[in-house]
Amino acid sequence: MNYSEYFKQATGQEPYDYQTLLAESDTWPDLLEAPTGAGKTEAVVLAWLWRRRFGNDMPRRLVYCLPMRVLVEQTRKRVGTWLNNLSEAGKVDVHVLMGGEQADVDWDNRPEREVIFIGTQDMLLSRALNRGYALGRARWPLPYALLNNDCLWVFDEVQLMGSGLLTTAQLAAFRDSMGIYGTCRNLWVSATLRPDWLNTVDFHAHVSTLERRTLSDFEWQQKPLADRLNATKQLRCAASDASDPKKLATEILAAHQLNTLTLVVVNTVDRAIKLREHIEKQKKTSVGETLLLHSRFRPPDRREKISRLESMQSSGGIVVSTQVIEAGVDLSARVMFTEMAPWPSLVQRFGRCNRKGEFDVADVYWIDLTEKQIQPYDVGEVSAARAELQRMETVGPRALRDHLAGLSEDARKRLYPAPQGSVIRRKDALDLFSTAADLTGSDIDISPFVRDVDELNAHVLWREFGVDPNKPTVQPEAQRDELCPVSIGKLNAFLKKPKAKAWRWDFLDDKWESVDRIRIVPGQVYLLNAALGGYDSEQGWNADAKIVTPVTINLATPADSNNADPQSHDRFWQTLAQHTDEVVAELELILGAVSELIPAEEQTTLRDAARWHDWGKAHWVFQKALTDPGKRDPTKSEPPITLPDVWGKSKHQGDRYKRTGYRHELASALAMLQHSKSDLMCYVVAAHHGKVRTSIRSMPNETRPTDDRRFARGVHEDDPMPEVHLGSGVMAPAITLSLAPMELGLSDDGQPSWAERVLGLLDNYGPFRLAYLEALLCAADRRASAKPRGNA
Repeated sequence: MNYSEYFKQATGQEPYDYQTLLAESDTWPDLLEAPTGAGKTEAVVLAWLWRRRFGNDMPRRLVYCLPMRVLVEQTRKRVGTWLNNLSEAGKVDVHVLMGGEQADVDWDNRPEREVIFIGTQDMLLSRALNRGYALGRARWPLPYALLNNDCLWVFDEVQLMGSGLLTTAQLAAFRDSMGIYGTCRNLWVSATLRPDWLNTVDFHAHVSTLERRTLSDFEWQQKPLADRLNATKQLRCAASDASDPKKLATEILAAHQLNTLTLVVVNTVDRAIKLREHIEKQKKTSVGETLLLHSRFRPPDRREKISRLESMQSSGGIVVSTQVIEAGVDLSARVMFTEMAPWPSLVQRFGRCNRKGEFDVADVYWIDLTEKQIQPYDVGEVSAARAELQRMETVGPRALRDHLAGLSEDARKRLYPAPQGSVIRRKDALDLFSTAADLTGSDIDISPFVRDVDELNAHVLWREFGVDPNKPTVQPEAQRDELCPVSIGKLNAFLKKPKAKAWRWDFLDDKWESVDRIRIVPGQVYLLNAALGGYDSEQGWNADAKIVTPVTINLATPADSNNADPQSHDRFWQTLAQHTDEVVAELELILGAVSELIPAEEQTTLRDAARWHDWGKAHWVFQKALTDPGKRDPTKSEPPITLPDVWGKSKHQGDRYKRTGYRHELASALAMLQHSKSDLMCYVVAAHHGKVRTSIRSMPNETRPTDDRRFARGVHEDDPMPEVHLGSGVMAPAITLSLAPMELGLSDDGQPSWAERVLGLLDNYGPFRLAYLEALLCAADRRASAKPRGNA
């Protein structure tokens, strides 16, 4: 099968020349310039997969990053169809990375798998910066590791990314200078690319060497692509303006063509809701369905709307949307109305009208705005766009290209200004490696590096809980399907209501804590009482909605708790030696698949780390939690066991630790240091649950010793651990634990502190490689714990 046959089997269409070149060329570009509607998604996804299969020059993870708070499920569905058609569905995983991934979403347990990730820049860039939005703190390092090693990042429609684009360039520079395992390629994609947009402080040396791929003049003439590029889209100014939604609705209904799709794009959620209400009031039955789309919906409601949108493509109707349709959405309208916006956004919107050239004539109406209504956009950028629209009569891809070619360089820069915003620096990237909880409740704010400041979101969920979510039963952590994105400003305004209160999950105490409005920060998850209102399934976030119907959730989802090891309880009895053997076996499977990425010395370190990683489970605090008679179910009593064997897993729900916050992986790492294991091996063991990484310190809620001994994370100075069997004939000796490494500076015997050891590892391996090694051990451990046991 040649690539043309391969592409046709996947999509049902012959590839365009540029799509074939992307797959078959000896080189892979850094920049891809192709007009809206030219099939960039299938070009990139299928070229990546073809080169994985037949060229062996592509990383195993494809990260498809979309700029908008977009309906990414549609892209996922298309990719899934291509994989099914190619019989690749069981070989390549596809994941949408959005807010609130649940603890049982285990894509990061399979680092050796080929994966396609599809997500927005908020979710993907926050994970690449080790601050994954809407994820529990202990889960941050896993996607951080896997999204910075062995990846191809594709940034689609980069002209819409704002400050996030600067971060993509800086991350590329950091990976190059700090080191990664495998390769991490980048492909920046746009209808109009300016390489100087990537000219950041650390990436500027690379800009002049970036390889750029564009469509040739011949391809612009080549059918069937030419049918799309030459599509007629007549442009005119709407007679109504945004200040009168009733009059504008009348004009939209008059322009709508029966049994076709009319798309109306406005710049704010509030205006979209009002306009759709007026259309609904005025329309006749023959108009068909009207649909509201924006970013403020919970996932189940968003999925339902996507399904309706897809059916409307053939049945017709009117869709009122915000900017969510600007990238990653494949639809084609006969008539379009759009509010004024910056030129890059308008070009994207025009691409959703007569997208395939299926209409002889299509109509685009632009709606003028007052200076006040232009927000959240820049007045100068919108004014520049208005000036060009007033000079144009049609806005098909060719017309847009020819018009742009006739402008001066200064005029083009006004239409496509370089992104402005905060630039992440090397020190910031190194500081973000640490995930230690700030005892004041604050963290490094990455939001300026992810998205422009005026577009910042939090995530909100609603539950019925009376006045306190921790009484009488503690509410579980947030789950993905509950979460609704809400702008920080809207949420703060909502919380001014009488009796309104927001709650945030407390990592230290494993419960919801109330927060003041001044502590509402981007990317975080907040719980609201359903009785307060704030959401409607048809309109999405709506501060005026009186009562919210909560989403049905799985109450058994384990918490990201600082004081529990849910994988060690309530499943099966297993000795520590048996569990360790299974972890070692799982690690061998992973290393066998990724061995080309990791030097032999580090592989040996990982194998030894897997053998010793749970030594700390021999501590009496952990054993007591597994077998505490206060929680024992007589039907699940443990079988007989004697030293040097101890339990690694329990079949019943043990009591919480007698010492609050006990972390067995810290005990393991401390014992290993005393047993002369390497700093790298000890770090990987300490970090494999994501809760003890760059620092060893006491926590405010810890059980303190009765004397002045050192203590941290439930481990006390001079705690004894017995001789214990670690499987395959390996015996860990009896040992008395020392917490000397938690002190700064050299210990009494001249040994460096834990902090100094970690800094040395960061110097030697860099943050991305170090995180990748800990992620591999974590994956092996979690896979071993999750293996089916029958009635074990």
